Amino acid sequence: MTSGDSVADSAAPLPPRRLLRGSRNLQGLVDRSVLVGITFVDDAGQLLRREQAFGVVSEVADGVVTVLRSGGEDALLLPADEGSFRPAPPGTYRLTGSGEEIVDPDYLSTWTVVVQQT
Repeated sequence: MTSGDSVADSAAPLPPRRLLRGSRNLQGLVDRSVLVGITFVDDAGQLLRREQAFGVVSEVADGVVTVLRSGGEDALLLPADEGSFRPAPPGTYRLTGSGEEIVDPDYLSTWTVVVQQT
């Protein structure tokens, strides 16, 4: 994704109103760092895995927050849900997967994803 690209897809349906409202209200996240924690659970709520990511928000548009991850990995796309981003207390955070230390991120964001089992 280049700086002129957008995550918006004109053929896609509009996201829910709360995410569009979040897109407007979360513009202050752009160019700020965010530490993201994602917990994956099955239908019964049993833990499948946990992931963490760190990066800088490059765009907030059309109900989506785009986080450019450190290390050049693919961008992380998160819903623009206002309640899911909060200022991070100062300190050093260690990513459990890589051991990378993150010092004083601007924001924290946590998510739980229910994975449908077939």
